[in-house]
Amino acid sequence: MTQLGLESIQGAKLQDEWISGANTYLGTSISGYPNMFHIYGAHGPTLLCNGPSAVEVQGRWIVDLVDKMQRNGIKYVNPKHEAAQQWKKHILELNNRTLFPTTRSTYMGGGIPGKVYEPVSYSGGLPMYKAEIRQALDSMEGFDVVTA
Repeated sequence: MTQLGLESIQGAKLQDEWISGANTYLGTSISGYPNMFHIYGAHGPTLLCNGPSAVEVQGRWIVDLVDKMQRNGIKYVNPKHEAAQQWKKHILELNNRTLFPTTRSTYMGGGIPGKVYEPVSYSGGLPMYKAEIRQALDSMEGFDVVTA
């Protein structure tokens, strides 16, 4: 994602923002990039489950969020910076329950020269991930919500 030339609403380049590590909210969105959603990327269950299963869960979540936005006159949603920080902390806590931190592997970004050594995937399992992102969709607490 850092090679796509993305810029936040503040004009910061994602490539620069992520130089010290990826920051997402729910593995589907990035603070400062309203209404920009992604699948199969950093901090989702990406590397640790079947690809189509991850895409189905994340894709359904995005569709349901857009539907909710349309039904409720929401112009845009932007993940709160604090929510993204909490999500990253959660990713680190889950990862530290595994053996991934003990070796330089793809699961820690170890296959990319110069990349920060950190977990790239959600390691709590797909059912728990799905429950967590669905709860976040229901509450919308992690988002700044702007109505039309």
